[in-house]
Amino acid sequence: MKEIMELHFREMDEAVKTRSRKIAWCTSVGPAELLRAAGFLVFFPENHGAMLGTTRMATDLIPLANALGYSPDICSYLTSDIGSYLKGESPLSKAYPGISGPPRPDVLVYNTNQCRDVQDWFYFYAREFKVPVLGIQTHRGVGEITRAHI
Repeated sequence: MKEIMELHFREMDEAVKTRSRKIAWCTSVGPAELLRAAGFLVFFPENHGAMLGTTRMATDLIPLANALGYSPDICSYLTSDIGSYLKGESPLSKAYPGISGPPRPDVLVYNTNQCRDVQDWFYFYAREFKVPVLGIQTHRGVGEITRAHI
């Protein structure tokens, strides 16, 4: 798994440096499948938030997001990730020498069927990187799939 993850992050890093492929940031609920089918390489900021927690970097980074007005009561993945961006530190650079941090996105896509925080999280980065952000509204509790769902 370690080798697979390294290949994943190095592929995205190379794509950003050479502008050979577009990068989409996507939430854990998707639509990763649609983005990959459209040719994007997909980065999941929630995974980066988990890495910040497991490497014990989050504690020092969360206050930076709090200072911008993000409440201490919201998702620590969001606040640690934004803090990481603000400070310019990422566990990716320690795990994979030559990679400075998360890949720069070309588009940010979130699913509305999860916590509301992801919308604020992705809009922050849309402003920072001046890229489009899209919220995908998916059907909930679908039984049989009909033509109307497609």
